[in-house]
Amino acid sequence: MSKILIVGGGYTGFYTAFTLQKQLRRGEAEVTLVDPLPYMTYQPFLPEVASGSIEPRHVIVPLRRHLKKTNVVQGKVVAVNHAKKTATIEPSAGKSYTVKYDHIVLAAGSVSRTFPIPGVADEAIGMKSIEEAVAVRDRLIDNFAKAANLPKCKERDRLLTVTVVGGGFAGIETFAELRSLASSMLTQYPELSIEDTSFHLVEAMGRIMPEVSLKTSYWVLKNLASREATVHLDTQLLSATGGKIELSTGIKFESDLIVWTAGVMANPVVRATDFPIEERGRIRSSATLQITTDDGKVVSGAWAAGDNSAVPDLTGGGVGGMCVPNAQHAVRQAKRLAANIIAVLRGETPVNYIHKNLGAVAGLGVGYGVFQSGGFAVKGFVAWVMHRGYHGLAMPMWERKLRVIGDWIGQLFLGRDTATISLREEPQAYFQAFASRPAK
Repeated sequence: MSKILIVGGGYTGFYTAFTLQKQLRRGEAEVTLVDPLPYMTYQPFLPEVASGSIEPRHVIVPLRRHLKKTNVVQGKVVAVNHAKKTATIEPSAGKSYTVKYDHIVLAAGSVSRTFPIPGVADEAIGMKSIEEAVAVRDRLIDNFAKAANLPKCKERDRLLTVTVVGGGFAGIETFAELRSLASSMLTQYPELSIEDTSFHLVEAMGRIMPEVSLKTSYWVLKNLASREATVHLDTQLLSATGGKIELSTGIKFESDLIVWTAGVMANPVVRATDFPIEERGRIRSSATLQITTDDGKVVSGAWAAGDNSAVPDLTGGGVGGMCVPNAQHAVRQAKRLAANIIAVLRGETPVNYIHKNLGAVAGLGVGYGVFQSGGFAVKGFVAWVMHRGYHGLAMPMWERKLRVIGDWIGQLFLGRDTATISLREEPQAYFQAFASRPAK
């Protein structure tokens, strides 16, 4: 029986395993998936989690529940020796061990890409995981509660100031959703007004959202401005030390919530392999999603897709000739990769991955959105409905789709959920405060 090892349980890893377990014949191959987390996260919904529109657990898919024919290992792959076709796994508990495989799939995805800007590593929160999205939501809601007890002062201004770095889709959606959450909470805090809040987005380029037309991006800027949200274009973050923001334009202010969304890079786990790495830190892949050498030769039994791989975009629409790192490609590449592995197992020829971008859709807070496909654009409420419709259907597994849709329906009738459980990060604190201790 062939052994297939999948490194990573995100979009690509999950859908590769899910497709394999549906299409493999009994006894044809044994599939093992390794990931530090017991779930995959549907990242397009993270901004809505951060704004309290969706229950956090509903946007994650438990691996063991839905990969019942896959051997799921919670841990890390810390080394790969493809010359010997072995991988070293470091489980979440217990000693490291080595496994042999016949085919390996590198699907470790991406991580936040940062720069050595003073204070960013210590003060900022990313927007790549469910834990980060929950932390952002709780911080903003808790800051409103704290600010409501203070007179107008420097500390209150700091608590009510939000800074998002990065004007791509993730940054704009996060920024707009947080603005929507803050505006909705003002009804609960009569001590505060919209003028007391301050929202800043910092973008180094001269425009936002390169996936949409310039005209559409101008509409987004105008919409955000009408909602008391400021976008700083052609501006770099120079420092965030101690929450004190310094911009390249000379503007300075203090912010208690700093969210970093300025790009991603391939998961560094790919460097623990003996595969060729291209200049951007990704694994080189062919259009059939097979790993290749620097001179383009296919490496037998080695596959890669998703954000950690450089896959040629045969439609000609990719940046630098490669598929852009997004969920649209990751899911489709995974299904093609699984089909190609099965084809090779059965002595057939793998097929090239070809997918033309269907367009881009973004949610900008309740009631606002944009959709762009070629020169066609939709803005406002209709685009917001399209955003929820598309991602509601794209969410993996029907039991998860129904949970998310249920959240939206509940919000429609019951309002946004603004309850926080931020003390979960110190679960023993309440118990320890009253616990009896031995006399000294």
